[in-house]
Amino acid sequence: MITYKSTITAAFVIASAVVISCNHPKAATPDDNGSLDSIIRNATTAPVTIENETDFIKLNGKIQANEDHQAKVYALASGKIKSVNVALGDKVQKGQTLAVLQSMEVAGNSNDLTLAESNVALTKKNLESTKDLYEGSLATERDYMSAKVDYNKALSELNRAKEVQAITGGKNATYELKAPLTGYVIERNITNNSEVRQDNSNPLFTVADLNSVWVIANVYESDISHIHLGDTVTVTTLANPATAYTGKIDKIYNVLDPATRTMKVRISMPNPNADFMPEMFVTVKVNGKATAGMLSIPSQAIVLDDSKNFVIVKDPTGLHIKEIQLIKRVDSKAYIQGLKVGDQVVTNSQVFIYQALSE
Repeated sequence: MITYKSTITAAFVIASAVVISCNHPKAATPDDNGSLDSIIRNATTAPVTIENETDFIKLNGKIQANEDHQAKVYALASGKIKSVNVALGDKVQKGQTLAVLQSMEVAGNSNDLTLAESNVALTKKNLESTKDLYEGSLATERDYMSAKVDYNKALSELNRAKEVQAITGGKNATYELKAPLTGYVIERNITNNSEVRQDNSNPLFTVADLNSVWVIANVYESDISHIHLGDTVTVTTLANPATAYTGKIDKIYNVLDPATRTMKVRISMPNPNADFMPEMFVTVKVNGKATAGMLSIPSQAIVLDDSKNFVIVKDPTGLHIKEIQLIKRVDSKAYIQGLKVGDQVVTNSQVFIYQALSE
């Protein structure tokens, strides 16, 4: 067994003894002291095998709030935060005040409403007076019609001011941000005394009803043909791996991520006991069969470098770096392309060896 100290020493010797081209790393060869021979002889390896079909497909995913049961809260007026009444994770009731702003815009809207109400009262009195004069032949019809127009304009302006007040809310210079639904605060982007602009694209709060959540899982490209709408799944969490939750795939996002070569699926899960929380990692097992006859190696043999996957292959001539294509991982196994059955891949100290061979 190679110790940590001997591994470091071996990696240094390899780096000193091996010349690697930029695009085609060469096999490692023994040095004069035989140290490289020692690391080669003691490297633990595992063979590349062909795995038979499995009776389920394993996916990785995470919990997200149900977008149909959440609301993002924005400020409809600019101002300064006077107080924030809730913290991240708090449960709130519909209509509960989340934060209070001091706003010149709200003060201006309140002033417009007061002026509009005064103008309506004034023009109404003027209309009544002009009507009496018109009926007594002391005012012309034109005067009477002009008074009517002024009164209708005042009413229109009052209605506009009321609608603005109803949309923005607030009274005098105070504007309250209220919870649009009962749920949990899963996002908060303000603090006391911070400035808020009406055109801010980020929500100040996000409130979600977590009685129902979404599980968003990633499907490897090789498994896409085995995934169907309505497939039964079991979901487990890192927080409670002993408990399995049953659900069904209710949406397939028919878009492939070019970076990860995966497609997303959604499982809607009831959450009455708050077992699931947003951003929680989960494992999803889909009843079905994976592709048969795939090359398999231990997951620990893979070295990730610059978004590419590599392994160290040991053969009679030495150690070699080989790039592989990762199809998927299932527990401790990785299904790959780029090797052949019987190849021996290094499963210990492979990162140190890879670094030495790559220099």
